Amino acid sequence: MSKQFNKYIEKDGRFNFSQAPSEAFLEAFRKVDLFPPSKKLSEHTIKGYERDIGDFISFLSSHNITLKEINVITIQDYQAFLADEYAARSARRKIGILKRLVKFGYMTGFFSFSMTDWIQNPKVPKYHYSSRSGQETKEVRELDLHTAKMIISSLDEIVLTTRSEREALKSRNRLLGYFLLTTGMRASEIINLHYTHILKQKGRYFVEFKGKGNQFRKIPLNKQLTEELMNYRKLLNYEEDILEDERPIFVAFSRNKMDKLSYDSLYKLIKKVVKHVSTKERVNQHISPHWFRHTFITNLLEQDVPLAIVKELAGHSDIAITNLYIERMNENTVEKAYDQVNFGLNEKPSF
Repeated sequence: MSKQFNKYIEKDGRFNFSQAPSEAFLEAFRKVDLFPPSKKLSEHTIKGYERDIGDFISFLSSHNITLKEINVITIQDYQAFLADEYAARSARRKIGILKRLVKFGYMTGFFSFSMTDWIQNPKVPKYHYSSRSGQETKEVRELDLHTAKMIISSLDEIVLTTRSEREALKSRNRLLGYFLLTTGMRASEIINLHYTHILKQKGRYFVEFKGKGNQFRKIPLNKQLTEELMNYRKLLNYEEDILEDERPIFVAFSRNKMDKLSYDSLYKLIKKVVKHVSTKERVNQHISPHWFRHTFITNLLEQDVPLAIVKELAGHSDIAITNLYIERMNENTVEKAYDQVNFGLNEKPSF
């Protein structure tokens, strides 16, 4: 622990932030609770947590309230604000960070009483809804295969540069699309891939990596993805053996080609191609990279891949999460079966 916190440590080793400024308390919260060295969080998760803390501090600032002055009323007002401004899943995550903050504050003496009992998690819709969908409208965050393939095939159409890297950039975009659709990997996992994550066994290629929750996953790479991967390396003039290359797979094509593609760049790329596709065919403007993950899982289940294997490939911590997809699929099956029923209302009755 940094020496900057020594003056807030009692003889028994406990923190006492009762007289500490907010800045010192927040820094300790980050280092001890949110980002302790023992937790190897992804860059995407760290940014998300920092954003959630920042949102709460901004809320306090807009109401001329210091962190030390927050009380139950402040907590309730912030929850109401989140309910109005954010989708349930986002609000739930932000409230989770708030609960950790006030719990840490009470345990370390920064707050004089516990406020966690007044923090309520919002109800989250059962399935994967769009964050922009209304309270009364289901909008499942996944793609049909036609739309997914349209987006992937259009990824090279939005490459407008005339630079020498044009073909390599087009290949990179197609490869991103293949990874999104055929591996079910999260966007943050894809951009962090290096060639050292690629392995070859019995004549075929796999990707093996540590994903969310520090879970190791091993996913087969399909033939089209593998061919595009080799084509991409060829266009980049990579001559090393792919299994011994330590560079990141997805590069940003900046002045230094070794720069890794960022999550924001991937997100904006998908948004850009969705807008491009919408000029030809009607598509949901809320589509993001994560929709491909849901599409991957649903398609595995629809094609009778065993539930336990889908759980393993998706990296779900609990099979109950995978089961949610089956429940939604069953709901669709019921609707389709019902639509086939003819009640004869268009036929004239005979008397």
